[in-house]
Amino acid sequence: MIGERIKLAREARRLTQTQLASAANISQGTLSDLEKGRIVQPSPNTVAAIAQATTFPLSFFHLGPLPDFPEGNYRKLKRGTTRAAAQVRAEVRQLAEVVLRAEKLVTLPPISIDPIKQFNIEDIEDIVDDVRESLRVGRLDPIANLTRAIERSGIVVVTLATEIEDHSGFSAWPDFGLDGRPIIAICRGYSGDRDRFTLAHEVGHLVLHTLRMKIDHTCAEREANRFAGALLLPADAAKEAMPPPITLRVLMAVKAKNGVSIAAAAQRAFDLGLISDHHFVSLRKQMSTRGWNKEEPVEVASEQPVVIKKVIRVMAGDQGSLREQAERAATPQLTLRALAS
Repeated sequence: MIGERIKLAREARRLTQTQLASAANISQGTLSDLEKGRIVQPSPNTVAAIAQATTFPLSFFHLGPLPDFPEGNYRKLKRGTTRAAAQVRAEVRQLAEVVLRAEKLVTLPPISIDPIKQFNIEDIEDIVDDVRESLRVGRLDPIANLTRAIERSGIVVVTLATEIEDHSGFSAWPDFGLDGRPIIAICRGYSGDRDRFTLAHEVGHLVLHTLRMKIDHTCAEREANRFAGALLLPADAAKEAMPPPITLRVLMAVKAKNGVSIAAAAQRAFDLGLISDHHFVSLRKQMSTRGWNKEEPVEVASEQPVVIKKVIRVMAGDQGSLREQAERAATPQLTLRALAS
């Protein structure tokens, strides 16, 4: 039981077994035996040393078996490493457990979205109409605060404590069908419009792929991207906002109104057949020439999750030091500080 928690804490700090063993002043073999369950009851001193090395509170290691957690969906660059992905999943898994424990003490919004089992990519536009209704936003309206809309649908949104290179998001639906609650994580360090697209992309994974886990990754990403574009910029709204000729100035106006990046708006115009392949390539070249591939004009405000702050406040309380609050919440101080900011 404690071994899987030690492994999670190690992965959340992106440490190898050798690195953690050295920091905790134990042998790598002992650590391996702990993680594999060959040592069931380590000494209190060993657990304390691992807790100090990983900055996880002692209380975390004594909560019993970790709840089951799916592999999940990652939004990342191809060069993203396996260890970075494991860090993302470990951090989200720890927070998902906090949410699960908190549900005994606090009422969270009911889950109003449903996953789809069978569809064609052409069906995504209609699927998004239903999802928008679940999010309680107008069929064609810009979504002023996507994070709050998603939270109102029962999905927990978290912002991870640290930047994790080449990764921008993650989603999973633990215990789907057994009252499990979906969770979406956003990695720090990206612009407001990038975060909004990542959120929409991960909602797409939850809706489109929770019941279709065995699917080609490239296909799943293409479907989630199409879903995200439709959620942020519905077809009829896109056609109205992007009359021909579609120029960079037109796309800038779309970004300002809908909170979707210029690049995503151009992709949306192409997906809907509003521009030709040649026109799309031309727009991308113009953006590249201006350096917009790295930083676009028109700022979109960053959004902050609210529900996870409520959860942490309930679990950690507001009395005592940060260390004492972390022990009560069984959550690292770094995470508490980041979620409270």
